[in-house]
Amino acid sequence: GDESDDDDDDDDDDDEGAFAPQRLLVASSAAIGGPATAAALAQANGWKSLTAPSLLVGNLGYAVATFAGLAYYAFFSRYLPN
Repeated sequence: GDESDDDDDDDDDDDEGAFAPQRLLVASSAAIGGPATAAALAQANGWKSLTAPSLLVGNLGYAVATFAGLAYYAFFSRYLPN
């Protein structure tokens, strides 16, 4: 017929919005392994549009965690014995 069977395109992840499986996998990889592993996952699976966001989210996670760790130490170092 005239219908197209292009429903299995891996690069078109806009159908499910922010919760597309590709985006969730790359975000999870960035949170656990950092930007390098998330970018490698995106490239290996051909999700080229997710490479830059994976690097940004991974580095943002490093920045937030660094200051959170410093704040945690500053807060609890007052109450722990020397």
